[in-house]
Amino acid sequence: MTDAPGHGQERCVGSAKKAAGAVPAPAETVGTPRKYASPLMADRKLRILSEAQHLLDEKGVKGFTIRELSRRADVAQRTLYNVFGSKEDIIVSAIEQHHGTLHMPTATGPHVADQLERIEAAARVVLSQRRYATAMVDVFFSPEVDRRIYDSLRRISLSGANGWVEHAEAGKVLVKISDQERERLIGLMVNVTYANITDWAASRISDTEMVLRWQINFITIIRNYLRPAHRKEADDALARLSAGG
Repeated sequence: MTDAPGHGQERCVGSAKKAAGAVPAPAETVGTPRKYASPLMADRKLRILSEAQHLLDEKGVKGFTIRELSRRADVAQRTLYNVFGSKEDIIVSAIEQHHGTLHMPTATGPHVADQLERIEAAARVVLSQRRYATAMVDVFFSPEVDRRIYDSLRRISLSGANGWVEHAEAGKVLVKISDQERERLIGLMVNVTYANITDWAASRISDTEMVLRWQINFITIIRNYLRPAHRKEADDALARLSAGG
């Protein structure tokens, strides 16, 4: 790449600094990401991330290579390292960029019914992204995936569950819980959701069953954390869903 950032010194200032024994700027190395502000470079970066996401959908993290991404994006391998830093950073950026385009629904209220509606809307997004979902469950449950990639995906996933929990605590739908209990509750919700999506991605359950299980699992997990006044709503919803929706 030939558009490296300039140093911006005037010739006379540069001469003065040399005379004063100024230390020259260190040379760039592969693996150190560079920042670009031009619209052209921003557009190129988005194109690279789009190709990276397609590659993830097709090959998963294990089959993802810089060589193949370089070929698909028509960008030199060295350029990819210069722009992003590493293969893992490219994958993290691709996941985060793609997730931002999905418009996943956020929590809108504190009640069980509010979250059930959000789950149904989120499930519709997942159903429309089968290859992406399959790649992500492989990331989530793989013991070999790089920790940066796992942490990024888990952080994104936790935010969806955490939104409702915050609403429910503020609305006094949930009992008061400690930070540790909250973290455990949200983590359990996310882990069970990914297990459910795994069964669906492997064609072990139908689209309809995946949505039902997502909602049933949610109620089952949070029921004992509900204040008594809100448990009937949960029990009625669970009975309806268990009967087939």
